[in-house]
Amino acid sequence: MYLITYPLLPCLGFVAVHFLLIILFFQLVQRPLFIWYNRTVNDAGTTLRDLCDIYRHGFGSDLKIASYSTAVPVLLLWAYAHLPLFAVGRWIAVYDVIIVLPLVLLSVADTALYRSWQFKIEASVLHYLRSLKGAFASVSVTYILVALLALGAVYALLLSALLSANAAFDFSVPAGFAMPWWGHLVVVLCNLLIAAAFFIMIRGLKRRPETPVDSYYSRNQFFNHSAVNPVYNFIYSLSVKDDYGSQFREFDPEWCAQRFAPLFPTSGTPQLQLLTTDRPNILLVVWESLCSRFIESLGGKPGVMPQFDRLAREGVYFTNCHAASFRTDRGLVAILSGVLGQPTTSVILHTAKLPHLTALPRRLRDDLGYETMAVHGGHLNIFHKSDYYWASGHDTLVQQDHFPADAPSNSWGVHDGYVFDWLAGDIEQKAAEGKRWFTTFQTLSSHEPFTVPYDRIQDNIVDNSFAYVDDAFGRFIDRLKQSPAWKDLLVVVTGDHGVNLEFIGDKAKNPHIPLLLLGGAVKQPRTIDTLVNQTDIAATLLGQMGLPHDEFIFSRDVTADTYTYPFAFHTYNNGFVFRDATGMTHFDNTSQQVLEGDDPQRIETSKVILQTLYSYLDKL
Repeated sequence: MYLITYPLLPCLGFVAVHFLLIILFFQLVQRPLFIWYNRTVNDAGTTLRDLCDIYRHGFGSDLKIASYSTAVPVLLLWAYAHLPLFAVGRWIAVYDVIIVLPLVLLSVADTALYRSWQFKIEASVLHYLRSLKGAFASVSVTYILVALLALGAVYALLLSALLSANAAFDFSVPAGFAMPWWGHLVVVLCNLLIAAAFFIMIRGLKRRPETPVDSYYSRNQFFNHSAVNPVYNFIYSLSVKDDYGSQFREFDPEWCAQRFAPLFPTSGTPQLQLLTTDRPNILLVVWESLCSRFIESLGGKPGVMPQFDRLAREGVYFTNCHAASFRTDRGLVAILSGVLGQPTTSVILHTAKLPHLTALPRRLRDDLGYETMAVHGGHLNIFHKSDYYWASGHDTLVQQDHFPADAPSNSWGVHDGYVFDWLAGDIEQKAAEGKRWFTTFQTLSSHEPFTVPYDRIQDNIVDNSFAYVDDAFGRFIDRLKQSPAWKDLLVVVTGDHGVNLEFIGDKAKNPHIPLLLLGGAVKQPRTIDTLVNQTDIAATLLGQMGLPHDEFIFSRDVTADTYTYPFAFHTYNNGFVFRDATGMTHFDNTSQQVLEGDDPQRIETSKVILQTLYSYLDKL
């Protein structure tokens, strides 16, 4: 009888309660908070049936985390049952104090970040933590305080429940109690059964181990993301290696290469001469989050960016350009290296590969002697951007530390207006010295938290931040027009990506961005409505300069006679959007679901592109 009462029954009871409390936390706290807080993301609305489906499909991922979380108490109780010489309740309490923190931290962070990120929290967040300034630059002090309060409240709630359960069970063993030999055998068998149950819940009974995609069931990604347990998604993402060679392998390599070749022609003769010189000085403005949403001439909000619309009438305006991906780290590589964005990783993180990427500034520096520089008002150590700028051929990096400490700034760095003024002076000086140069300027003021020294649009801080940069850009161009530097100057303006808030429910992200060529080096104003990709910038510029671009295998000269199949390819977190003259296809690689535009030809073409892209990166 002692065997059942001391200590087997309390141990089994506590394991069951501990496991149940973890389940209830995700069922009654995490998931309702996630759905409620991010309700505006889902424009389709959430019915009672939708909620039932979310809970039903997410229950399996909750079981996995409950199994992981309860495994250590099981091991401690197993040891205690055989050798009751330590305070097992105290050890379990210490464990719960520790383990509750990541459970709650990931749950709260996932809920708070989803509206901006549009995907579940995963291991890529760790790269932001390498720079605490960058990690917190997008949010206000109030936001941080509210998040910390929420974290503390949820932490206290779950921990108090677990500690109360611990206190409710008496694990003490009467003095002099000795478990018989068969009692040890019963304990072993009970724990083996628990371990087997945990193993089944974690791995599943299918031939392949279960993954977060097993919770996906709907064409509405918000429902899928609501179902997936954030802690499970994060743990699983840690196990996914950035092995380019094993991903997106669907077709015979030889057939895939033949199918890919005509998609991205690497030669051709320009049919339009856009420039007055084949050796312009080039300023590349990579405008943070700039997309059609804010540009009236592209169907966006009127009155937000009047200076851009004014200047667009003076230059070569590509009205149908699309971003290659959804974040700056991918956008920079797309623009400067002509390499498509990767849906499962970012090549910028693999520093050993960066010197082997093609790069426009390096090409101009090495072949033509251009002086090269990258300018940013913030710090460039976030997400390996400085590593990439160096590797892509920028000989000088100018960042926040190079500007006065009292320069106007926000949490990301020095405001764009100040940097535009500095840049104008630098360009004028280079013109006086007769230098030939290429400069990349990456802006920052139109990024969260959208705080700028400007208040023309007072009822919308996002619109106002773009209006601020627009005003600074207009004054910058007007100043250069009065300078001798203007004659041979080519200003290339584009966005690094769109605003990710535009991904709503099951609708595809809007990667529509502008591409504008300005300056005295522009032959005449022209509007080009042809569908182009962000990666086409490098080859198109090289073509206008009379230089070959055969090494840029994902970049096309869109003015050449070989550009006969216009299309755009955009990737986001393990998904893609493909557009051509026949329409648009939005595909989720995780669930292998077509979310919009089910067209076999567009899907096959996209998969050919992904297989070729990953094979290329694997060989670097």
